[in-house]
Amino acid sequence: MHVSQQVRRPLVGVSLSVAGGLFLQQSLQLASTLSLALAAFSIAGLCWNAWRRSSAAVYAACFLLAAAYGAVEKTLTPARAAAAVAEIESQRQEMVGTVLDDPVFPEETGAATFRFRLEAVRFGQDWRPADAVIRVRMKGPVRLAAYGERWRLSGRYRSYEKAYGGMAGMFYVRGDRSVRVMPARISFRGLCYKLRQCARPVFEKGMSSFGEHSRLVQSLLLGYRNMLPDHLYRDFARTGMLHIFAISGLHVGVMAAILIAGLKLAGVAKPQWGWFLIPLLFFYVVSTGMKPSAFRAFAMASVYFAAPLAGRRPDSATAIALAAIILLFMNPLQLGDPGFLLSFTVVCGIVMVHAYVARQLRGFNRPGWAVPLVRVSGERPLQVAGHAAGLLLLTSAAAWIFSAPLSARFFNTLSPIAVPGNLIMIPVTFFIVLTGCLSLLTSVCFPALTVIFNHANRIFVGILITAAQRLGALPGAYCYVRAPSIRMMAGWYAGLALFFCGPRRWRLPGLFLVMLAGLIWLTVPPVYGTGHFYSVVDRGFTAFQADGRWVVAAGGDAYSISRSVRWLKDQGINRVQDLAVSGAGMDPDSVRDFCREFSVQRLWLAPAMQNRADFAGLDGVNRIYTGQGRWPAGAGSVAINLDY
Repeated sequence: MHVSQQVRRPLVGVSLSVAGGLFLQQSLQLASTLSLALAAFSIAGLCWNAWRRSSAAVYAACFLLAAAYGAVEKTLTPARAAAAVAEIESQRQEMVGTVLDDPVFPEETGAATFRFRLEAVRFGQDWRPADAVIRVRMKGPVRLAAYGERWRLSGRYRSYEKAYGGMAGMFYVRGDRSVRVMPARISFRGLCYKLRQCARPVFEKGMSSFGEHSRLVQSLLLGYRNMLPDHLYRDFARTGMLHIFAISGLHVGVMAAILIAGLKLAGVAKPQWGWFLIPLLFFYVVSTGMKPSAFRAFAMASVYFAAPLAGRRPDSATAIALAAIILLFMNPLQLGDPGFLLSFTVVCGIVMVHAYVARQLRGFNRPGWAVPLVRVSGERPLQVAGHAAGLLLLTSAAAWIFSAPLSARFFNTLSPIAVPGNLIMIPVTFFIVLTGCLSLLTSVCFPALTVIFNHANRIFVGILITAAQRLGALPGAYCYVRAPSIRMMAGWYAGLALFFCGPRRWRLPGLFLVMLAGLIWLTVPPVYGTGHFYSVVDRGFTAFQADGRWVVAAGGDAYSISRSVRWLKDQGINRVQDLAVSGAGMDPDSVRDFCREFSVQRLWLAPAMQNRADFAGLDGVNRIYTGQGRWPAGAGSVAINLDY
């Protein structure tokens, strides 16, 4: 008989109730008055029957309170609707607000994106109050914007159909048409961002000839994601390795290890580490933008280091639940943000899988021989390496299993190569983060060592880039898939929870539920079929399908190509036989990337482009045509004239 100690984790139930209430409100669009009334009745019932209060009643109250809070936060007021009304009334808008980010202007694009809190919108000669968070894309700034500054921006606003990460839309502005209204006030976050800006030149010392490597280190260590070059972003996205650029447990762990080494040298006792580590780690997390993954890692580290101060044992599940509750309280709209969902889903999956393996794996037993688990994780170098490799492979597989449906829903991509690829990427990333931290620490007293660490980091960065490119070029490394439905995802994650956390009798039904959800996802036919003609016409492109062959006709500009790529990914199409491009504003880089990404066999260009050498030697393209033609041959063929 297996007996285990019962562990109570009330915060886990509270966090699940809060997330469930917010999801219900976002799905059903409940009225704020109805949600508040239900929450009030539930609280009144708890107070009236306090002596018979149960966990289920408390969780139900948290569920209804979260739904009411989400409804209130999404209530449309005149101030929140001001930006959308201004978009309809005029072609250009003028807005005043406060910068909420630490903007960086990459040299490649000359444009920066940052969050912006709206305070007022101009209608004619009048200014009306506004209350919304939007994303600003500033092109060619006269001066750099900084966190906490108030700006008056002029440009073109585009609202999102659905709020993305709590932001209502995108505001395209030019720096020469924008004016700073008020400087930033002194604040803790502003101080953190200033120190992060001071850290940027450290990674550029001795690296003038390796700008790409320096920008990648800044993206990985300081959280400047927009400094990552586009081609590297695509390489890491295809291999499922973009998670290494999210400030998370790896970065917080390395930073904590370096700080612990300093505390040991200073003679600080282990139970007292929390007094020093928690404030310093919080400072680092705030400096890098305090993304959901970073705050989750900080919360887990804080619980771990604060538990000895309170005489308690640290608990990972409670730490994850606490971080989720705090983040959702700060911004309930984060529940639909890909970064929030991926971060918490993956770390929960890793914790569940590790706990399951720890319960099940007692050693390797076969007829005639047995290897206890203690001998596998001994002190010999080979045993340590084997144990570390097995643990890393287990973590990588758990992360992929739990993140696959979310990656497919938000990015329409599945990357099986990520499971073995993490065996290379994670150790290399660890050395990059470690070397980068040492470079920062030595920059004050030993500048020569900073240059040495930067060049050592350049070697690790080169290995990381080469590995991403080689892994992404392997057959079957990644593929585009259609987004799974909410029901399929619910079945998938319910089955995983039953298998890894439920009693033994629930494991087989859980495994069956996961297999059924995956089968439904992969076998449901798309809107189009084979053997007949199908077409779709969009504002930026036209796509044809006949007899299983796909042809895309689009303008050669980045806008048309990006819209066609987005649609092809949504449909799970991985191969396009013919691409026809024409029109003004040709972007050769976008066309070349399209041809490589979808294995284009034939490229059709307008005659005005036949003398251009931008597409010479394009890999994978068999022939390049100019003029006009018919695609595909046979029934249902379509003629397109490129003579313009």
